[in-house]
Amino acid sequence: MAIIFDIYIECITPEEREEIKSHFEGLSFELQTGKITHWHYAPEESQGMYGCSLWSPELSRAAVRTFADAIECTEAGIRLYQHLHQGPDFYFARVAWEATLIEASYLEDFMKWEENSGDCRLTIECVFTEALYEQLGKPKYCKAFRPGYVWTGYRGEEYHPLGSNDQTQLNHLYRDYFGYPKDL
Repeated sequence: MAIIFDIYIECITPEEREEIKSHFEGLSFELQTGKITHWHYAPEESQGMYGCSLWSPELSRAAVRTFADAIECTEAGIRLYQHLHQGPDFYFARVAWEATLIEASYLEDFMKWEENSGDCRLTIECVFTEALYEQLGKPKYCKAFRPGYVWTGYRGEEYHPLGSNDQTQLNHLYRDYFGYPKDL
């Protein structure tokens, strides 16, 4: 089963989605590692929203399994957000592994309330309209993305050496020391 790194974008109208499609159509860029990524468009529809995702077959299809995967996907994420920043209107967007699994309608599930202050914050990286920001109760730590939009920022993709494909000796040491099975 593939785990896809993608950008998921929701629009309110089919016309907005068509504008997003045109904006991203033919997108490709060269990463600092020399890898060239080509981004493929796939329409999505759910709960009256018109969404789409874009993914590149040149990136890992098994999440972050090496340090290079983390670097390449982080750079791709930055470039995708930059391209979105310069694009037409949309409602909600996020870059992540399997980004299509979380739609704007699920954002309330990612609200964390701070006991002492009563403030809320989003625990997910995404960008969305100021109207949705107001509707969510103005979560803390959101910042301007572009006029009419806020975001929670993008921190990049995480690499964990244990369980990775490029740290065999470290994984063997862990298994030997703790007696875990060979499939770590």
